[in-house]
Parts: sequence; C-alpha cells; structure tokens
Amino acid sequence: MKFFLLLILFSSQIFALTEKDLVRSVLTNFPLIQEAELKAEAAKGELTSAEGAFDHKLIFKSRNRVEDKYDNQYLETTLERQTAFGGASLVAGHRQGLGHFPAYDGKFRTSGAGEIFAGLSLPILRNLKTDEFRTNLKIKELEKKQADLGVVLKKMIYLHKALTLYYKWILETQKLKINKSIFELAKKRQDMIERKYKAGDIERIKVTDNQRAIDKRSGDIVKNEIELNKIRAELSIYLRDESGASISIPLESNPEFILKKNEQSLSSTDISLNPQVKILDLERDKLKLESIFFDQSKLPGLNIELLGSKELSQNQPYDPNTLQVAVKFDFPIENRKAEGKSVAYNYKVLAVEKNKQFLESELVQQLSFFIRASTDSKMRWEITSKEFEGSKIMAEAEKKRWIQGASDLFLVNLREQDVADVEIRRWTALYDYHQYHLDARLFSGKILKE
Repeated sequence: MKFFLLLILFSSQIFALTEKDLVRSVLTNFPLIQEAELKAEAAKGELTSAEGAFDHKLIFKSRNRVEDKYDNQYLETTLERQTAFGGASLVAGHRQGLGHFPAYDGKFRTSGAGEIFAGLSLPILRNLKTDEFRTNLKIKELEKKQADLGVVLKKMIYLHKALTLYYKWILETQKLKINKSIFELAKKRQDMIERKYKAGDIERIKVTDNQRAIDKRSGDIVKNEIELNKIRAELSIYLRDESGASISIPLESNPEFILKKNEQSLSSTDISLNPQVKILDLERDKLKLESIFFDQSKLPGLNIELLGSKELSQNQPYDPNTLQVAVKFDFPIENRKAEGKSVAYNYKVLAVEKNKQFLESELVQQLSFFIRASTDSKMRWEITSKEFEGSKIMAEAEKKRWIQGASDLFLVNLREQDVADVEIRRWTALYDYHQYHLDARLFSGKILKE
C-alpha cells in the first residue's frame, strides 16, 4: 500500500532547494561519484589490456651472410596468436632462404618462391584448463563488474548522506518556526503584563516569569539557528554545480516544505539489490580463478607441437611437404610458489565467504529493524498529531482562564510550551519515519529506484 504524506506549510514560499534538485546534483555532479565512474572507465581499459594477450603478433626476421664460400640471404615473416581455446597457440608464416648454405644450416634453404608454414602448440596437462592469460582476462572482467557496482554503491551512500541532511534541515527549520511562534506570543504578552504591573493589577513576579519564558525561547531560537547553519554548511558539500564546485546555501534559503513520499514495498529479507553482496560474490569468484590457476601450475608441463610446411615452387629436388610433430615435457622438481599460492587462495575464498555470510545477516537484521521502525514512526506521527490538537485546545482554554483571572501566567506559559514540545515531537516522528524508510531503502539497495 502506498502512503502519501502531504504537508504544505507555506503556500507562498518559494523553495530554494527541492529534494529532486539535491538528488540530481548528487548523482550528476558529486566528485566522489565521478571518481568511482572514472575508476570504472579505468577498469574497462584494464580489461582491454588483458584482451591484448590474445592479439596477433607479426614478427619479421632477416639475415644476410656474405663470405667467400657461402653467400646467402634468409627472410622469415611470422604471424603468432595465443588463443583462449584450451591454451593453444597458433603460428603461420612464410620463409625464404636463397644462396649457398653450409650443411649444418641446410634447414634455412628453400625453393625460389619460398616456403609457407603453419602450426600449433597444445597443452595437455598444465595450462589446459586455464593459463596466466585466460585467468587474467577473466579477473579483469570481474573487476570491471566490481567497478560498475562500486559506482552504484557510491551513489547509494552519498545520496543517503545528502537526503539525511535534507530531512534534518526540514526538521530544524520546523523547530525554528515553532520556537519563533511561541517567542512572539511571550513578547506580545510581556507588553500587556508590564502595563498591568504598572497599573498595580498584578505582582512583579508575573513580569519576571514571563521574561524568563522569553529568554528561554530566545535561547532555543539561537540554538536552532546554529544547527541550521551547520546543516546548510554540510549540505553544501553535496550540492554541486556542473563543474563540481560546491554551492553554498544562503541563510535565507529553506528546504522544500512539501513532504510527499511514495512508500516503496520493502521485504525484511530482500537484499538482492544491495551491491555490497554482489561485490563480495565477484571477489570470491576472482579468488577462485586464482586458486584454479595455481592448481594448474602444480601440474607437469606437457605440450604437443605440430608444424606443417609447403614449398611454393614446383619440381624441387627434395620433398616439398613436411610435417613436424614434437612433444615437450617439463617436470618441476620443486614448485613451492604454486603450492603455497594454491593453499593461500583457498583460504582467501573461505575468508570472503565468511565475510559475505556476516554481511548478509547484518543487512537482513538492519533492514528488518528499519522497516519496523519506519512503520512505528508513522504510527507515532499519527498519535502525536492527535496529541497536538488536544494540547492546542488545552493551551487556548488556559489562556481564557488566565484572562478571566481563574488561572496563573505560569500555567499559560507551560501550556504554550507543551504545544510547542508536542509539535516538535510530531515533526521528529515524521523525520524518523522518512529517515528510517531511507535507511531501509539503502540496506535493501532500492534507494536509487525512485
């Protein structure tokens, strides 16, 4: 059920800053959110860099040999590619060797048109499931997702801080209005009391008592103004122009005095949109990738290499087609780095899972409290609203009794102060309702959904 709370306090008031203006400023111009966005762009660059491990590489080699007996020239152009498919690497190219080669360099001799060749190297044990390049690429993909979620998290955090200050601004503005109202009542009454005292109708203590009420209410006003100045100063941190510069809020400015809230449907266990949980999931996935890589690194290296070649000229005095098959095997006698890293990353995975478990339970617990507190605060606002109407009736009745001589000025001031206290408590309940609902939206991850 949607709950709309609409309170219009000053129909002629021109609002200097609305809640929507503040939200727009934070999400668009706040420097620390922009910092997170720049880091996300940097993570995108890191991902592109990791993809570069699978770029094609063009290699050109040439060798000229000039001497009395053996004059020759050798040219070779090679295109290499490390692939993401089973760790296989591919090679293709063309070579040409012309001239006179000694017997021990016969492998460089080709026909007149040269020789084309192509081959691959395929891991069978180590690096088959994953390797350094594929692991790094997947990690950078996860880091890019983390950076994007980091932007969302920063938006949530700073929007929550800005709106918290905005709601405090509304509350303190109302407190100031209330205290000024009862201050003016006491001041007007003081003139009348002093005339009655001079006429001998009332004793001096009545003048002193009312002056005491004036002084107290004047002190409350000063306290309100100090708090308001503090809130304006803190709120200006989140209010930014397009260049990112802070905008100072003038002393005469007021917040939007229309509180109209569309109450979101929140579940006390639904934290699926909170990016903190997703960031930890990605962190765990990154550590698992590292663990798998170092597990692979403990295996012996066994590669099958195939290389085929073909002479481009016809009628060669030797076989124009060749196929080379090789097996490469290496067995590390010691591999403490891989063994140690494998153990370390397994424990790091467990540590992140513990962190996630605690975070989820904390978020659910806090979310449940804030939802309940928001509902209770709305009920408290309704109760204090009734109390407020009753206190106004009592204050008016006490004033009439005092005018008729049936009451005491002390009781009149007390009743007026009671009206002010109840109204402040009413506004505090309203502030608590919005603040707890804001807290619940933060913990559920839905604060950006309005």
